[in-house]
Amino acid sequence: MNTAAQLEIAAHGVTAILATWLGLVVVTRARRQPAAGVFGLLCLYLMTWSTAIIVQRLTSDPSIIRPANAIEDVAAFLLPAGTLHISLALAIEGRRSTLARGTLLATYLLSAAMAIGAVIWPDQQFSVTPPHFELPDIPGEFFGWAWIAVRIAIFAAAIAWIAAGLRRAGSDQSRRRQLLAALATVGVGAAGGVIRFLPGPADSDPWIGVSLVSAAMILAAYAVFAHGLFLASNVAGRAFRYSLGIGLAVTVFVGALIGLEGLTRQVLAVDLPIVTALALVVTIALFDPITERGRALLGGGGADATSSRLLRALGEDILTAQRPDRSIEPALARLTRTFRLSGTEVTDLSGVVVAVHGTFDRDSPLAYRVPLRVGETVVGRALFGGKRSGLPFTHRELEMLGLAASYLAASLGLAERHDEQVEALDTLHRERASFDTHAAALRQVLQDAASPSGTGLHVFALGPLHAERGGQQLRQWGGAKAGSRQAEAVFAFLLDRGERGAAKDEIIELIWPDVDLDRADLAFHRTLGGLRSTLEPGRIGRERGAAITFQNDRYRLDPAVVEWNDVAAFEERMAAAGAAANPDDALANLERARSLYRGDYLDDCPFYGDSAFVEDRRAFMRGRLVDLLLALGERYEQRGDRPAAAASFRQARLAAGEDLPIADLALDRPGAAS
Repeated sequence: MNTAAQLEIAAHGVTAILATWLGLVVVTRARRQPAAGVFGLLCLYLMTWSTAIIVQRLTSDPSIIRPANAIEDVAAFLLPAGTLHISLALAIEGRRSTLARGTLLATYLLSAAMAIGAVIWPDQQFSVTPPHFELPDIPGEFFGWAWIAVRIAIFAAAIAWIAAGLRRAGSDQSRRRQLLAALATVGVGAAGGVIRFLPGPADSDPWIGVSLVSAAMILAAYAVFAHGLFLASNVAGRAFRYSLGIGLAVTVFVGALIGLEGLTRQVLAVDLPIVTALALVVTIALFDPITERGRALLGGGGADATSSRLLRALGEDILTAQRPDRSIEPALARLTRTFRLSGTEVTDLSGVVVAVHGTFDRDSPLAYRVPLRVGETVVGRALFGGKRSGLPFTHRELEMLGLAASYLAASLGLAERHDEQVEALDTLHRERASFDTHAAALRQVLQDAASPSGTGLHVFALGPLHAERGGQQLRQWGGAKAGSRQAEAVFAFLLDRGERGAAKDEIIELIWPDVDLDRADLAFHRTLGGLRSTLEPGRIGRERGAAITFQNDRYRLDPAVVEWNDVAAFEERMAAAGAAANPDDALANLERARSLYRGDYLDDCPFYGDSAFVEDRRAFMRGRLVDLLLALGERYEQRGDRPAAAASFRQARLAAGEDLPIADLALDRPGAAS
């Protein structure tokens, strides 16, 4: 296979894939556009034509080549008629003239007759080179050139109608862009078609004509998207760019699959479509993420992205979705062209111009002014400039303009509702993001709680002494030769004293009061060593000692040993409640502080819990609890929650005993005991 043949197959492959993709995209996404169905039919012709040629070039079976050639001829002969059809659909707004309808009908009949003849008499076609159709005294070349001329005439008629539509477009730039795209479509497609069926170029370099036909189809896709009656030009351009980009990506993807499949079969000598099967799985798996990414790119950012998200939730297609008020400007342009007005304008209630088309005298007596109402509510005003003919509006025209005003009013009203929903959806989106953030934080906290890695102690001293390391309760305080209860008492002593520390004599007097001095000293140091081993796991020999230091004849507990303790947390919550400006925050901090208080300070702690050393701090913390309960009672009373206030005051009286007459006074308040 020479280079020209390879290029032809590649060009037809691209054409077939793009025709299939763009045809389906336009028919399914822009089905409300008048020219969508015609474009889909044209893409069907192109796909069939290119596929039939590829089959003929790649097969050597005569039983396949003959029907494939017939299919090629049928599709090729219908393409000129399809080109004229799409041109009329794009160029003519409203009903087609008798001439346009007759020309299109005659073109389809002639093309169908030629297609039938190509199927019935495959060896007697209207071609320049033999074998071809002949009559006595009339050479076959005549019929061949006549068929070429007819197809060129069809292309010329298509171009003429588009040019006429371009003249009627006037100053409507959106309409002019669409018709210029249509004109480029037919011009490039006609050039490609002529190169493809003219003798000479069709035989030497057929891929050139096919490539031009592919380019023409791409231009036609934009023209069809832009043909929406009330579709903004930027939306049409976005839809075209997205569909074309994906179409080209699909083309490259399919080409790569074909190449890899062939290479796999050569290397592995396996006929199974391994690459295609895996590619299908990957495509299905990644379809949603890729689609979401495409939506994000199309939606832009900020309010535009939220607006696109709302439109998708309403069922609008991603390609052609637009805000309701975006349809007003193209609608005004269409109204201006249809009724041959000097211009149109829509303003909101404050007089701000929403959309305007054309230039006109707003004070002209021929202008038609109408309020835009949604139900009984006026949402804006429409001004239809006088007709360019200078004649007044007829009754029928006023009825149609009234219908147009209803559409414009619905656009404005829906746009206002759209903005409200966009704002609500944006708020919901932010709340959802905040929810996801909290969920991630909670998940991380739960992971940390399930497998804590910290070495510091969590000490609970408001109540029976309880300590944890890494989520596990510390049960053995001393070493193998040291009493655990005595080590726990030493720890409680040093924890309570804090920076003041404790002297050895004080600790011995507390824990070993009836033991002679030498034995008590030995027991103290053995207990201290065991406690250090417990507080500094992993350290050996001289490395120990940092947890409990000795300076100026006093022993002190290193603050770094305790990572968290409930006494400090209690005081922090109390301070936060006092500083809180929000009553709810203050109440939450007070309740959190109350939940930390399990009982008297270091209650039931061996040795130290029953000693005189702890009484002052215990009484102080009990007083702090009373302060907390009174503050809670006052907060609940301010909120009108009298049962909760009374309960807090009762608990305060129980905690204080006979030392708190203020609690009794609080309970005597009207309704406090209810």
